[in-house]
Amino acid sequence: MKIVKLASIMSATAFLAAPALAFPVNGTYFDDPNNCDNHGTLMIVEEIGRAPMFPTTCRITASWAFSSVTACPMTDSPNIPNVEIRITNISGRAWTDLFYVGNVETFFSNYDGYGVSVTSPAGAHGLAVKIDSVGGNTPLIFESGAADGIFSVGESWVFVLQDWTNGVGFAPDMLDSLDFAGFSFMSSGSIVATMVPAPGSLAFLAAGGLLVRRRRA
Repeated sequence: MKIVKLASIMSATAFLAAPALAFPVNGTYFDDPNNCDNHGTLMIVEEIGRAPMFPTTCRITASWAFSSVTACPMTDSPNIPNVEIRITNISGRAWTDLFYVGNVETFFSNYDGYGVSVTSPAGAHGLAVKIDSVGGNTPLIFESGAADGIFSVGESWVFVLQDWTNGVGFAPDMLDSLDFAGFSFMSSGSIVATMVPAPGSLAFLAAGGLLVRRRRA
């Protein structure tokens, strides 16, 4: 019994000791079955973005340029220029399952579905695309580190948004608003992601589970 209690304490300590390193959001991603790739319905709980709005532990840098690259051929218009956004991870943490979610005034054609925040105006949603190189929609065209879909510390990614436009003239790299899929006077879109747990925390939790298994054995 003492060992089981110790394992529980270790697990709880690891959870409580892990700092809240992401900016928390509360929203949902859902597919548009008629456009590009499908990922299923997903909960959106973390966001990363640029200074000064975002804390240092969930911060990236971003820049943009026009691009001739096509990510989702079936939706790309030859008459509207594409853009590519370069983001660099300066948060000190690794991330996975990154999505770009446009604000309500932003349009791009290689979207997979929609992102909706609980704070968005009624009926408002942002076009959303998973930033990856898998499937029929492959916006991720460059990873400066390993090509593993992990946005590691210090790593830069480049991804393509087809036919990108913003109704109020904001730039594609304005990833500056806290929360997403609404309207902001300082942002055209958001990056939502899932934080990769620190190796030390995983080892600590695993040790707790091992103690429980040994006790039961």
